[in-house]
Amino acid sequence: MSTYRCYYTPKGPLGNLAPSDAGLLPFVQLQAETAERAQRAAHYVTGCPIAEAERLDDVKA
Repeated sequence: MSTYRCYYTPKGPLGNLAPSDAGLLPFVQLQAETAERAQRAAHYVTGCPIAEAERLDDVKA
């Protein structure tokens, strides 16, 4: 499994999307087998749309 950092767009108090004024997105970090599974897990945990999944481990060739 690899470690991924998934950035998401938070929701406001009324459930609408509330992007940051500074342009910085919060993130969750988790382990998954693929980027797609990481995005799905991050969505499950946060309940918010996932903007990007970034792999943090070194790729072995």
